[in-house]
Amino acid sequence: MAKKENTKEPHLLNDEEQETPIVIVYDKEYPNYFDEEDKTPTNDSKYKEFEDNVEKTTNSKNILYDPDGNKIYVKTNESKIITYKQLLESVKNFGKINLSESEIMTILERTQNPKMTKSEFIQTLKENLISEANMNDDVRDSFESGENDYQDILGRELTNQLAQEAFQEIADNIREKTGKRNVTLDDVQRLLGNSLMSAAKEEYRLGTENLERKAVEMIRKKYNIPANAVEFDAKIVGISPKMLVGRDDLSPQEMEQLSRQVGVKVGKINRQGLKMSKGDKQPPQGKTHDELKPQIKRRRLSNAMMHGAARRSQNLHHLDDQLREENPELSRNYANVMAANDANYFLIDDEAIRREGESGVHAGNMRLDLSNPKKPKIIAEGMVFPILLHELSKGVVELMSLWGLSKDANERRYVLDKTDNLASETNDIRLGTKIWERFVEQIPVDNQEVISLTFNMLQELPDSEFNELIEGLIRRSGNAQNKVRRMAEDALEELQREASDDEFGGYEDSPGQEDDGDTLTPPEEGEEEDDDLSRIMRGQETEEDDEIDYESMSRRDLEIAIDAAFDAGDIELARHIGSILNSKR
Repeated sequence: MAKKENTKEPHLLNDEEQETPIVIVYDKEYPNYFDEEDKTPTNDSKYKEFEDNVEKTTNSKNILYDPDGNKIYVKTNESKIITYKQLLESVKNFGKINLSESEIMTILERTQNPKMTKSEFIQTLKENLISEANMNDDVRDSFESGENDYQDILGRELTNQLAQEAFQEIADNIREKTGKRNVTLDDVQRLLGNSLMSAAKEEYRLGTENLERKAVEMIRKKYNIPANAVEFDAKIVGISPKMLVGRDDLSPQEMEQLSRQVGVKVGKINRQGLKMSKGDKQPPQGKTHDELKPQIKRRRLSNAMMHGAARRSQNLHHLDDQLREENPELSRNYANVMAANDANYFLIDDEAIRREGESGVHAGNMRLDLSNPKKPKIIAEGMVFPILLHELSKGVVELMSLWGLSKDANERRYVLDKTDNLASETNDIRLGTKIWERFVEQIPVDNQEVISLTFNMLQELPDSEFNELIEGLIRRSGNAQNKVRRMAEDALEELQREASDDEFGGYEDSPGQEDDGDTLTPPEEGEEEDDDLSRIMRGQETEEDDEIDYESMSRRDLEIAIDAAFDAGDIELARHIGSILNSKR
């Protein structure tokens, strides 16, 4: 989870031209301090209190009253005074932003020190305010200029278009959550912090074990995953000790003690498998980087779609009637946490996100255990319930992305070295929701099984065809949209046919559906896991190979099995499966 790092340094409030210090002092009760006619204090006790506050803030007692500017200001040294009217005019001229007096006052108060130049003040607005089209300056500039890691994936224009669309939706959502039209980064941070702690306290009271089981049930139901097809290990770890006490080296006993003291579960995300940045592997022998670019592009697009699908699952808690009705405040806090986290990815620059990732504070993590090729395990952790839902969903879609990876282990390792890391993940998260939406828009029915099966069909396409199709969807190309619609119609027809044969109707209980073909396994990083993945992809099963019930498989699963048999060089097995497939036509 991206969180703003407080790096602001105290600034002197200088006039833009004279560069001499001044301080604008806001106080709603100034008429009680000064006489309108002679500008002298009218209430000695209140004025003394006011003067003390000014002195602490500005180290000056030179307080003047400007009836034309309708403001109190403090003069330090020989500065030229910027009146409130002049400042307000400068603000309103910037980006056509309408700010009330109270909003300007609030922004200045949040800087901890109201001393800055006019230009610095306007820059503060640009960096801290969600307006009609403002994200973090560095983030926006990277998309507008094309100087980002999606330049080689989608190009400048298309990448920027997706970023603007995604930000607009997120900005609208965060405005709704805060109830404010002009939302500052501090508003977002406050919403995130307060809602996260409130949710964590309520989860601690309720007990996280029930929520962990509920998360797995929701994901199984959403993706219609049989109990014996995929194993889940889901944990709500709670709030990082570094966020609470500034340390992440606490022992389990110390974290338990802190949990009891604070009233929230305290724990650390397991960082196993996390890579911070792109690796430096060299292309496998006989290949060049340019030759492998289509595979890299495909993986980045698949990763983005994976994050987009997961983001659409993080608010599944809204579908739980019991949770929503019995604990509406908790449900609201969940929604606030995820909305604020989404906003952070556009309001905080890449460098700050990188620093936070390297600091060890993570909201969630997911990894795959492929040691059992017949039953892969999704291991997911999240600070709180909706983050756990996000990570579990990400794991399911990751499993469905297997066929998009090269069957050559060396090529696969090289591609993953360039794509699967936290630095790349930042823009995958920013853009993924809109890419996933472009795909789901073409599915003729609101049915997750059809979506999943169509996504699997996409993954079976060759690299160039997959890349061209997804890019076409992003551009809203009619040709690409029609192709995906036809795929979805084929998927729907296949599912209906299986249901009519009682194959799909017995999906939950049928022992012959241990590996249904709709949940696939991507690689873990490392040599040992790659060996597991290679065995799965080549169809080299364990000693239980001869027990596979090909007769109960769907046509699509049989086609996949034939391909795997050919890849493994097992011609006799391929012929055997082919005869079964022919009997089903």
